Amino acid sequence: MLFYRDHVLDVLMLLEAYQEDVYAVKRSLTEMSRLLREKPECRDDLHSHNFVARVCSCAQAHAFDLDISICLCIFLEQLLRHGDIDVGHHSYVVESGLWKIVFESMKRDSENVELHVRGFALIESLCYESPFVGHGELADISLSHDTSEPNQTDMVASGALDMIRRTMDAKPIVEVLVAGAKTITGLCYKNKATAERAIKVDIFQLFSMTLHSFFKEPEVVKSIANAIFQLLVATSELAQHAFLQWGLIDRFRACLASQVHDLDAQYSLFRAVEVALRYNGIADNVVVVQRTDWVETAKDAFCAKEIPFHLVTNFEEMHEAFSTKTTSVAFICAVIFGSVAVSTNVENGTYTWSINPTRIQLLIKASVHLFATSSLTHFSKDVPVLEQCIRLIELLAMPGTYRTILIRAGASRHIKYILSSHSHPGLRVLGERALVALDMTSS
Repeated sequence: MLFYRDHVLDVLMLLEAYQEDVYAVKRSLTEMSRLLREKPECRDDLHSHNFVARVCSCAQAHAFDLDISICLCIFLEQLLRHGDIDVGHHSYVVESGLWKIVFESMKRDSENVELHVRGFALIESLCYESPFVGHGELADISLSHDTSEPNQTDMVASGALDMIRRTMDAKPIVEVLVAGAKTITGLCYKNKATAERAIKVDIFQLFSMTLHSFFKEPEVVKSIANAIFQLLVATSELAQHAFLQWGLIDRFRACLASQVHDLDAQYSLFRAVEVALRYNGIADNVVVVQRTDWVETAKDAFCAKEIPFHLVTNFEEMHEAFSTKTTSVAFICAVIFGSVAVSTNVENGTYTWSINPTRIQLLIKASVHLFATSSLTHFSKDVPVLEQCIRLIELLAMPGTYRTILIRAGASRHIKYILSSHSHPGLRVLGERALVALDMTSS
């Protein structure tokens, strides 16, 4: 009963009084975790009492105790989840070195799965300003400074990324792979330097090998696809090249075929594919030309592997199972197909695009036109989906070869109905352009 108290600070004083006793340290950390979870009012004003630094001082003497490290993970999860949002305890956890007690334990004991899963989750949560706060709530919070990037940089400099890479390679089990991929996602979130370092240590090779073996595990697929997405966003030119180099298109094809009934996994895969096929301009013209070649090669491979067919087939099955929940997936599919339909050209630093008839032919064979026209009725109230599908129909109509196919699929009829029932200016512009493209091809 000694460690039962009404406030976290009371337990902290007990911890300081009995810090030489391993059992007392474990009991104190456990009780503080309970109080933070069950009594939210206990979290108020902890920073003014130098709370994190005092806990670190007490735990430091037991850094080699595995149980202490696990208790610390549980305690820090509660502190970061329920702590004072305005203070941002996670920055003090990194600055004080408290997280390193767990990190060093992970490096010493490579066999303890629980420690690594909890440790990875801790590192991931330290990468974000408010990791457990919803976007709606976060919008109303005024944060004094964003410390997420310094945290990422400090942890990577301490060897966190390299350790995660080694652990995932040496311990290829689902729990470790999922937690490791999520942590890499956090470390690379809006951080180009970390993303570049991850690519240099061949993280794409690891992801490719992992998906080859675990393509039937939805959580592994989802976490790795999300990590690849963040790498592509943070450093697109290097990541796109690595994506091609390590055969991720083949891996994604296998994952798409095996995860048909997992909507979240499909969404994560589609989202990563969309960024992998996206062109974003860069100032250096030499890099632009090289980068454009990578994107066009990726688009050609995308079609050669018959991935459009898999996307259309998967979407039909998902829509039948999940109905309107597939809105976001439909939007991304339309964006992907629209991107594949065009070629990017760069001459003298000027960006232009042109229709790619060969790839459009492959898209038609994959029934992309049926996906586009059916989506106009399935998502008749979702303007973003309608915009992308109408634009896709316009692109498919431009070569002039497939006008009859598109009209028979109901493209003109559906677009005219949308124009008569929607007043959205963007829809009107896109709809009128698509109708012109359908009419022009008849001449």
